[in-house]
Amino acid sequence: MSSVLPVLCGAVLLGAPGYLMLCALDVRLRLRWGWAPAVTVLLTVVLGALFRVLGIRWTLLSAVIGIVLLVALAAVVRLALQRRTARRLTTSTSTSTSTSTSTSVGVPAPQDWSRGTAAAVTGASILSGALVAASAARRMGGISTLNGSFDSFFHLSAAAFIRERGDASFTTALSDIYGEPTFYPVVFDDLVAILPFDVITAANAMMLAMLAAIPPAVAAMVVGVSRPARSAPLLVALSAGAATLFLSTPAMALVMGLWPIVLGVVCLPPAIAAVLMLTDRRHGAPGVGTAAGLVLIVIGTALAHPSVLFSVAVVAGLRLLAGGIERMLGGGRLRGLIEVCAALAAAVLFVAGSHVLLSGMALTKPSLDGVGSVLGEILLDSPRIPAVPALLWPMAALWILAMIGAAAAVRSREVLGATAALGLLASLMLGVATQIDHPLAVALVNPWYGARERIAPLMMCMLVLLMARGLLALLESGGRRRRSLPGALAVGAVVVTVLIALVTPQRLPLMGSLAYTAYGVQLTPYVTSEERSFIERTAQELPEGSVVLADPLDGATLYWSVGGVETVFPTMSRPLTREKTLIAHYAHRAGTDEASVELCRALEPVGPTHLYRDTSEASGQRINPEDSERWRGVHDIPESRLTLVDASGPYALYELDPAC
Repeated sequence: MSSVLPVLCGAVLLGAPGYLMLCALDVRLRLRWGWAPAVTVLLTVVLGALFRVLGIRWTLLSAVIGIVLLVALAAVVRLALQRRTARRLTTSTSTSTSTSTSTSVGVPAPQDWSRGTAAAVTGASILSGALVAASAARRMGGISTLNGSFDSFFHLSAAAFIRERGDASFTTALSDIYGEPTFYPVVFDDLVAILPFDVITAANAMMLAMLAAIPPAVAAMVVGVSRPARSAPLLVALSAGAATLFLSTPAMALVMGLWPIVLGVVCLPPAIAAVLMLTDRRHGAPGVGTAAGLVLIVIGTALAHPSVLFSVAVVAGLRLLAGGIERMLGGGRLRGLIEVCAALAAAVLFVAGSHVLLSGMALTKPSLDGVGSVLGEILLDSPRIPAVPALLWPMAALWILAMIGAAAAVRSREVLGATAALGLLASLMLGVATQIDHPLAVALVNPWYGARERIAPLMMCMLVLLMARGLLALLESGGRRRRSLPGALAVGAVVVTVLIALVTPQRLPLMGSLAYTAYGVQLTPYVTSEERSFIERTAQELPEGSVVLADPLDGATLYWSVGGVETVFPTMSRPLTREKTLIAHYAHRAGTDEASVELCRALEPVGPTHLYRDTSEASGQRINPEDSERWRGVHDIPESRLTLVDASGPYALYELDPAC
């Protein structure tokens, strides 16, 4: 199957609901497509909860109807507010102004671009995203290729459960996996579940659509916070192109299978812009409608993935700090001192709260490289993947321009520029802290699971903001009538870097292969193509009501997510309930004198009817023996309780006598 149609459908599902809502509310923003995913997340969560309460199944049809109704309701409310306002005003001019203030959920009126300019910038940002998706997909082996990473299996099962059960609620959608209602950011899985393709194709399509959405999101951030300038359209378009140079987020998407955090990254740039706009007083205090809308953007980002909210919090705190310092330098010492102290107090509370409440989130092992080497990789946004080289040239132009932008912002005493500079420094410090085994360092990075890839999107946003400011400084240095030669050279350097980086085999195309086809370079697959074929075939042949028992590290989760056959362990995570832990440890004892009453009570409601075994080189016991030990009771079920149903090489399916 061609990847174009599935990815296009994924992009429409990710962006269209939010875009339509922004239009219905008459939100006066440039690049609405960049803001739209955060609004889509919010709509998805609202509809998922509402459908749960009303007993409506989560399907593509019901979701579309729900979105249309919400958009129509928003439009009706806006029109009603406009008419109410119009009755209070005496002139058409004041009516227009009041309507803009009361109904807009964005920033003050956008920069005065012609329709052609706006269309060109929007097209450039969307084209940048499309090129990212195309480059990433080059070595995936096709849109239906299975991602071999650990986390991808969880989300394939999650999407399959939501599709089967029709429940998209934040707390109950994954009850069948966790054994009880549990909070989990399921928006990515919700969207995958209603794409009209098989689960693997749908997940891959939505993943590529998210990567394609990052450049427009970054462009929306830049246009939202930058000051008006004749070169603004060019700077915004270049910012979208620059967003294609960063590798940590594609690595999380393509290699690690961390798809929900990637959705959070898509929403991060607009959320950062929202925070900066809320605190921007250049155009006066934002109106109630504007402030409420910007807050909703931040909430939508948090709902995409909560860890991204901490990156937004860092920017908010640094904005308060930079504003306080600027006030102190400008003569408002008392108020400035209060803001600085508030920012420092917030930082202390952040660290203390992380140490107390988030200590269990330090899950990432530090790299074996020295701190200096790690800092170099952070500066170049090179993820912790040995196969991906840390190349200097793609990032060199951005860093040079960012340093120029930081200097220009500090010299002009620009609070937003200073905030971006402080944010860039903070992101580097946080990245290095992932390597330091000290309680303070661990507390700093707990919200990001101790992984520098999750912190890197913050660096991306700050670096691009400063790059745009540096370009502006160079373009304005030659006077109003002509562009300076340094500015033209800088623009050319960014364009050439982007065009070359998108086709360089060692970058996006390489990552597109690591968890899809070129397993030997990075990881051993949990499921080979031969094993997947065996599971798909035998799943179709199993009678209705069958339940497969297996070590999930052997790929048995595909019996559920791909084959639609219930499995005892639908994900490769540790057994999440006491009953399933008993089965995992002691299933082999069923029917013997060693069998406990608790074991039989655990087996009875589950009712496993078949056992799947993988004895290949890619079996769980061989590629991950420590984790596979959790299912030792499944490995040791005696042959006397098994009747062979089908076998192909090292893969075998047996009928199981539960013996209880």
